[in-house]
Amino acid sequence: MFRRRLGFTLIELLVVIAIIAILIGLLLPAVQKVREAAARMSCTNNLKQLGLAIHNYESSYGCLPASRTTVPASGNTALSVKRSWTTIGLAYLEQGNVSNQWDLNVAWNAAPNLALSQTTFKLFKCPSAPDARLQSPLGPLGLGDYGSVNEVKSNFWPANGLVYPGAAAAVGVLEKETAANYPLRIKITMITDGTSNTVMLGEDAGRPNLYIDGKDQGSMTPDGHGWADPDCGFSISGVASGTNTTPGTCVVNCTSDSEFYSFHTGGANAVLADGSVRFIRSSITPVTLAYACTRAGGEVLGNDW
Repeated sequence: MFRRRLGFTLIELLVVIAIIAILIGLLLPAVQKVREAAARMSCTNNLKQLGLAIHNYESSYGCLPASRTTVPASGNTALSVKRSWTTIGLAYLEQGNVSNQWDLNVAWNAAPNLALSQTTFKLFKCPSAPDARLQSPLGPLGLGDYGSVNEVKSNFWPANGLVYPGAAAAVGVLEKETAANYPLRIKITMITDGTSNTVMLGEDAGRPNLYIDGKDQGSMTPDGHGWADPDCGFSISGVASGTNTTPGTCVVNCTSDSEFYSFHTGGANAVLADGSVRFIRSSITPVTLAYACTRAGGEVLGNDW
């Protein structure tokens, strides 16, 4: 009589292991895609909340916040104390406790504001961006992956075959406040290009680490070292592909040094002046992106918008 086998042969085990390995190989990319889709959706929600906060600010004060406000220090007539729109908007982001502790009369990187600047808030960090970052000379600042789009730089236009339209037509929705335009009051009616056609905020993720084409360069960007940094906003210059050299024709996911940059595949998120969020693809033409980032240039957007 034959006795029934109670196990697998070596060949059968190898076949089973091979099948399992193939299934895992097929499953992992799908899991990664699902996780990235969830992270991108969370990033979109972050930008929606930031856009809503800006509109709530506008409802309260009758104007939009400046990208970077420069105000006289207490007892000082010089314009010396800089702060980001993010610190002004804390009260509209359900962070009233932090907002109440913020001292508007001292710099963002001075006590007591520096300790508050070292807090990382979920709304200011893209879930797809890495958590591990280089430490600023000021210490471990709270991460900030979103910035206001201030302007299209004057060197961008000739580099892309265009005539510079002048500073007034090249400025973004959230303009920088300077001694020349102080006090700055940006009204919704000043966005004559249309709120649904004009970018207000966008991703410049990964800072302060410098990334070029998805690779960490092991060095730091000169600004944007945290959500509270007054220079967390950025402008459009474009870079030469594969480099950090401005100006150029590469404008999305090319460099994290004050340009559109994300860890999403194929593009970066941006919130428009009407509060909606758009995914800007890496394939967008530089000219179309530049036109979308000016608030009163009178341009006609291309078909790739």
